[in-house]
Amino acid sequence: MVYNSAAELCEGFEQVYPPIHVQLTMEIVDKRLGPVKAEAEISIKPVKSKGYLEVLVEELESEHIFADETGSIYGSFGIDQSIEIYDELLAVIPFDEVIGKENWNEIVDASITVEKLKEQLGKALNDYQFSDLSGKYKFRKRCTITELQFMG
Repeated sequence: MVYNSAAELCEGFEQVYPPIHVQLTMEIVDKRLGPVKAEAEISIKPVKSKGYLEVLVEELESEHIFADETGSIYGSFGIDQSIEIYDELLAVIPFDEVIGKENWNEIVDASITVEKLKEQLGKALNDYQFSDLSGKYKFRKRCTITELQFMG
């Protein structure tokens, strides 16, 4: 099937590409923490007004993370929360790359490979702001996705 217009592409696209569920394991640069597991739902949605397909994290939730504060003034902030990311844009695919193309689904599939998602979700995780135990301070932690697999 070839999409010949933006209207055609926008109608029913989400039935052709339902949300994708992935499970991931990440390492957070913090001696107090081991590997952290999370699940995410990734969607590809047409945005007619902007002329592109957006690849976005509908929802990413990690297991609960807890790390005590260390006592010294040079110590790390405590963590007592889950990572929660909602409606975060990962990438866009311009309609021009899809409309009128026989291989449009290969182009879309190339944006949701394990390697691409590791890279894009890794950026979103590294931008995530944790809160300290008091809720007063925000800080980031370096994260690396070590494992990502599609579910179902």
